[in-house]
Amino acid sequence: MERSARTTNQRFQMSHLEPDVLTSFEYLKTHQRRDHCQPEVKLMFAVLSDGIECFQRYIDAKSRRCQKIFEEAQAWLLSQDNRTLFSFENICEALQLSPTYLRAGLLRWSAERRSSMHSAKRIREPLRYQFRLRDTRISA
Repeated sequence: MERSARTTNQRFQMSHLEPDVLTSFEYLKTHQRRDHCQPEVKLMFAVLSDGIECFQRYIDAKSRRCQKIFEEAQAWLLSQDNRTLFSFENICEALQLSPTYLRAGLLRWSAERRSSMHSAKRIREPLRYQFRLRDTRISA
């Protein structure tokens, strides 16, 4: 019994001293990122999608607050400044998108949207009755 305990203990010590060739592979497999996007790229994509969403959502806004949001989004999209990290140009470059192509598409969309809104306006609003009859039945 003592002998078998000694041999297993020796085997354990011997395998402990042998170099493990799979260690680096197993380490990288365990600790490597599973998603291919880095957090900074995800944040840049979120900023870009929020800017585009604000531009599209508030294009025909009536309230001052919503108009201001639209104007800020439009100014950010049309700006060709690349000095700040989260400028439209830098975000498109980080996401490997063409800023001029994206900008042209959004401007074309807004022009079509505004032209369809103007053509869809009615010449005259339908008549609305101020007073309604409560009971249309005639009592006898």
